[in-house]
Amino acid sequence: MRIMIPFIILSALILTACSPTVPVVPSLPTNVPVEVFNEVEGGLIAEPITDALKRVTKKPFGLKISSNDSPVDTERFSGYHTGVDFETFPEEQESDVSVYAICEGPVVLKRTATGYGGVLIQRCILEGEDITVLYGHLRLSSIPMELNEKLLKGQRIGILGQGYSNETDGERKHLHLGIHKGFSTVLLGYVQEPERLQEWIDPLTLLK
Repeated sequence: MRIMIPFIILSALILTACSPTVPVVPSLPTNVPVEVFNEVEGGLIAEPITDALKRVTKKPFGLKISSNDSPVDTERFSGYHTGVDFETFPEEQESDVSVYAICEGPVVLKRTATGYGGVLIQRCILEGEDITVLYGHLRLSSIPMELNEKLLKGQRIGILGQGYSNETDGERKHLHLGIHKGFSTVLLGYVQEPERLQEWIDPLTLLK
C-alpha cells in the first residue's frame, strides 16, 4: 500500500533539511570588566597618559640635571635624564590619573624601587627592535596585572601614585617613561655620561 504524504508537509521537510543552521551566540556575562584603551593614531606608540605632548614641561629626554640646575624644586638627582617626565595638571593633584601601555608585551617587573616608588617594566618589540618600557611613580595597588601577563597597546595599566608619598618615593605626581634598547631590565633614570643616552630611545620621537 502506498502512503501518501501531503504536499505541504513534504515541502516543509525539504525546506528544513536545506536551511543552514543558525548558530546560537551566547550572551556575554554582565560582570566581565571592560578594559580601557588609549591609543592615538599616527604614532608608533600609544599615549602613556592623555594629552601626553602637552605635559612635557619640565624634564624631557636627555636633559642634564644637577642639584643646582633643575626645573623642579629640591632636586635629588643628577645626570642626564634617560626618559621623559609627563607632568600632571593642577586639577589632577587629588584625582586619579590613568597610565596606559604604549606597546604590546608582557610585564617583567612590578615593584617598589628607589627614586620611583611604584614601577612597572614591560617588554615589547617595536619595529623589529627589542625594548623595555619603564613606567615610574605608579600606585602599585592599582595595577591588576601580574608578572608575564601581556599588556595590549593602549591598555590601561593603573594610576599615578599620590605626589610626595611613598607611592612616588617622595617625588611630585608625574609619570616617568623610559624606553631602553634590548631586553635587559634597567631602572636607571639618569646616566652620568651623555654617550650612554644612546642606550635609550626618546619617547617623544615615537609619539609625534
